[in-house]
Amino acid sequence: MNRHRAGNGDWSDQHGGAHDPEELGAHALGLLDAAQSRAVEEHLAGCPACRREWEELRGMVQLLDDVPPEAFLDGPPDADLMLQRTVRQVRAEAAAGRRRRRFLLSGAAAAGIAIVLGSGVLIGRESAPPARAPPAVVAAPGAVQLSGDGDPGIAMTATLTPAAGWVRVTTTVKGIPAGERCYIVVVARDGTREIAGSWLVPQTGWRDGLTLDGSALVPLDQVSEVVVENDEGRQFVTAQA
Repeated sequence: MNRHRAGNGDWSDQHGGAHDPEELGAHALGLLDAAQSRAVEEHLAGCPACRREWEELRGMVQLLDDVPPEAFLDGPPDADLMLQRTVRQVRAEAAAGRRRRRFLLSGAAAAGIAIVLGSGVLIGRESAPPARAPPAVVAAPGAVQLSGDGDPGIAMTATLTPAAGWVRVTTTVKGIPAGERCYIVVVARDGTREIAGSWLVPQTGWRDGLTLDGSALVPLDQVSEVVVENDEGRQFVTAQA
């Protein structure tokens, strides 16, 4: 730090007018006693260069304060040990009254912050459950699979999954000409007809088939058949239960 206000007990005079970033670092970490802190504050009031260093150190300390508490739980042992050694060394050197020139505490503070931030990243990586592949799609217990053929090239498969008083319907239909406005109709044993879904057959993809999901207010044990028909009532394909 630059020389500032020489005098009895003046902090700048004690350091020969040179920059002393380790003292600022100790002050930022709260490691100085009251008299030392007061001397540093008095020096900062009249030294723009030191104030700039002080603001940078405060920014690093604030980064440390922003680390969530859980980031300090069960961290990697090596990182904790390094941080503890750094803090112990800083405290010991501050208490020694500068019997020797210390390492740059600003660098040590930055290293400590980097250790903790790095530890938080490692903790997050180690504690997060491994990503799992989505489960394979399988037919639910009690599901029924139906199939049917219509005009040449037209076919349908339907999977009916029971629910509480109704049924889920998954159908794959292929071969219906493009542009047809179609409905999936679930027919009950008493003749009741429930529309489970509708779609417009696209210009592409109709030869390979389309898969559609729907539902109908018919219990599974009351389903008689599943029909695909257009908006004029023409039936393309039927799958009997």
